[in-house]
Formats: sequence, C-alpha cells, structure tokens
Amino acid sequence: MNYKSTVFKTIRYTCLLAVIALGFVTIIGTGGSSDNGNGGGGRSDIDNAHGVGGGDTYTNPIGMTFNYIEPGTFMMGSPSDEPGFYSDETQHQVTLSRGYHMQTAPVTQGQWEAVMGDNPSVFTGCGSDCPVEQVSWYDVQDFISALNALEDTDRYALPTEAQWEYAARAGSATAFANGQITGTKGSHDPVLDSMGWYIFNSHADHSIRGSEGRGTHPVAQKDPNAWGLYDMHGNVWEWVSDWYSKYPSSVVTDPTGPSSGTKRVVRGGSWLNDVEGCRSGARERANPGDWNANLGFRLAILPIDNQ
Repeated sequence: MNYKSTVFKTIRYTCLLAVIALGFVTIIGTGGSSDNGNGGGGRSDIDNAHGVGGGDTYTNPIGMTFNYIEPGTFMMGSPSDEPGFYSDETQHQVTLSRGYHMQTAPVTQGQWEAVMGDNPSVFTGCGSDCPVEQVSWYDVQDFISALNALEDTDRYALPTEAQWEYAARAGSATAFANGQITGTKGSHDPVLDSMGWYIFNSHADHSIRGSEGRGTHPVAQKDPNAWGLYDMHGNVWEWVSDWYSKYPSSVVTDPTGPSSGTKRVVRGGSWLNDVEGCRSGARERANPGDWNANLGFRLAILPIDNQ
C-alpha cells in the first residue's frame, strides 16, 4: 500500500472517533427559476452571464466565484523523475477543446450551508470561509442538484480529472503551479508554502483529537496560481467526476474517464499530506460513499452548449 492510501484512510477513522467524541455524529453525511425577459420561461442568470465563449468571471448569488478557463492542450500526469511520482501518473497529451469556468476556491462551509441548510464539517471552529469537508461524492451530487435548481440551470458539475489538472497547472509543467518540488516526503517545502496548506504548515487552534494539532484553513489565503485559482495544492482533497483508472498512453481529447468503476478520483492533497501528495499530478481515489475531514470539492460550470 502506498503512503497516499495509508494517510487517506487513516484520517477517516481517526476523525470519525473525534466526531463521535464531540457529538457531531448526527450531521455526518453518507453519501427558483428566473425569467429574464427572453420568453419561453426565460434563461437563468448563469446562462445570460455565460454564452458560448463565456465571460472571464462569474459570481453566483451565494458568493461562489468562477474564472473562465480557455481551451488548450497540456501534458497530463507527472514525469517519472519527479519526487513522489507513482505509476498511475503516466504523462500523456490531453486537449480540452472547449472552455469552462472553474471555481476559484473549494466550496466553503458557508456556501454549503446556504444551499443545504446544514454543515457536515468536523472543523466548524475554522469558520464559514473554511472548506466544507466530510462530504462524500454522493453528498456532492446532492449539493449540485440543489444549486442547479436554485439557479434554474444544469451547468454546475464537478470538473473532470483532466479539467481539474489543467486548471491546477495553469500553464505550468512543474510539480506545483509556482515551481518545482524542493522538499520530499517528510520535509518542509518553501515552494509549496506560498500556495498550499499541508502537514508542515497547517497547525490550527481549531484542531480536533486525531488531527495532530492541524486542520483546514480559510480558503484563498495563500497565493493563487496564474489563472487566479486558490488552494489547488493542499487544504482539502477535491472530488472530481471521473471513475479511477490508469491513464492511457495515447493522445486524448476531452477525456471523462471510464464509464464505470468502484472508486472516484480525488485530487490536490490536503492539510494532512506531505509535499509529494500535493503535487499537480498527484492522484488518489476513494469509494464514492467515503467522507472524512480532509475531503472536499470545488465546482465547474459547463459550457452552455453542454445542455
């Protein structure tokens, strides 16, 4: 078993003990229309804001901000000599033929509560601007359905794994969007320090039993990448839409992963991971019904002609 799986699974069980001890077990998850004068029931604000080609930025009624990501081609995966490389990160060329909007930060506890009316997070003491966690892939689908209904659209979705990594890299080809990895497993990395919360800088007053004095931090406090996206390295792992599988070795366009599987992909690393687990190319997988205190998500807005 590799170190990623060990860390990922361990925190789920240690935080479950803490949740029970703190009395939060009752909130653990398991997995209005707008007429804008266009006739035929109208179009939602999100559709007016983003025609084909889209605008640069959109902020929805509950304060979720999305930046437009231009289509393009990049090398997905990691070079085999990159510290932390795993065999499931084989580099291959990917083209994303259509632009999309990516949320500038993970979904926060406040945003989740505004849509769902509850807060499943362990780190509630971190505040409403901290990432929501303890949400399964299925919980996220419920959130997406509710948010789409609020804006009378169906364009909110989890990003694909390719969309996520393309946005995380923001034109870079290095381990982090701001440069090469300089630390290794078990050591501090000044490059990552400026962009992400990870095991060497995530100490928190609101930590819980089992979290080793660490925890999540408010979103968008570290430096953004070149495309204005925050927390793509660390803070919380992020669900994406794909089922997990090994990468193809061939050139691909608009990949969406396999049509079925047993585990969903999560990306980005978390407050509990070392530097290697927070690389742009690092991958992990989890059962879609899993939830834990280092697992959250951010959303994408699909192109209007996806409808």
